[in-house]
Amino acid sequence: MMVVVYTAISFTPLLLGGWLGYTYNVWIGIAFFLFLTLISGIVSSKMRIASIPPVQREMNYSTLAIVKWYVAKNICFEERS
Repeated sequence: MMVVVYTAISFTPLLLGGWLGYTYNVWIGIAFFLFLTLISGIVSSKMRIASIPPVQREMNYSTLAIVKWYVAKNICFEERS
């Protein structure tokens, strides 16, 4: 699950921007790439706030580390007996 979320956040702007740039116009592709990069940064920031404890938020985390925290805290379920 972690690989799927990380790949979606990291490579969607590049793939969609490249496809739109090839299909329609290079400038449209560049504009969508920049816009989607901004959106993926916002999503990553929201995931960081939702999953990393406040005491540890002062440290710098990569996107992969943020996704690991998010998947571990919000998606994986703990079995309770």
